[in-house]
Amino acid sequence: MQRIFVILALSTMLLLMGNAPAPYYACQGKAAGDTCTYGYGGSACSTNRGVCTISTSFTDNPDTTDLNESLICVTK
Repeated sequence: MQRIFVILALSTMLLLMGNAPAPYYACQGKAAGDTCTYGYGGSACSTNRGVCTISTSFTDNPDTTDLNESLICVTK
């Protein structure tokens, strides 16, 4: 019984880890310095509120002209 519980818990955790949205989708159509919400809960959750910031760890893909992948939402 314990083995089934552990397998179920690990499977659930692994499935939930893959559901996080990319940080640059929260800033799609916005400029650096604009407010954004990232993660689940939307604007109702105060921990999801942040600011769109240019990141040096991401590079912008020139094929996606409508999306800047280096502009990410940094939460407070």
